[in-house]
Amino acid sequence: MQIILLLGSPNSDLGVLSEMAKSRVKVCVSLYKREMGIVLTGGFGAHFNTTQRPHSFYLEEMLIKNGIPKTAILGLVESRNSVEDATLSKWIIEKFRPEEIIIVTSDYHEQRARIIFEAVYAPFSNLSFVMASSENVDPEILKPLLVHEQMAVKDLLENGVRF
Repeated sequence: MQIILLLGSPNSDLGVLSEMAKSRVKVCVSLYKREMGIVLTGGFGAHFNTTQRPHSFYLEEMLIKNGIPKTAILGLVESRNSVEDATLSKWIIEKFRPEEIIIVTSDYHEQRARIIFEAVYAPFSNLSFVMASSENVDPEILKPLLVHEQMAVKDLLENGVRF
């Protein structure tokens, strides 16, 4: 079995997925094949979701609208950040013991995600990363995200992943 782990990103205060989230969903849909499972991350946070439902709920809705069967969705993880994406989803991954875990994130987030998931998922050697393009993201939204990623990666390289 293969599991696609779709990492969350922002949605509006009305639950409308951001361009980043839509791009990740599109990649997930393109990768999905029968017999695969999907795990969705994203809970609540001032910086990405202030609605009454977890971000992963909106991802699930969009996947189902795009033809993914609800039975393929193995779990929704109410994480608040990238480290929690890894630590809180790990129990689902351990339960299913997949042959491969395909982590879907954005191109600008791949380096940080790789550092975190390789540390947290250490017993699983077959991790791959597929990146959704951020080319359609408004530059004014993307610029602070890129700065944040640089600082976060620097911190992880200097201090390790703390979980």
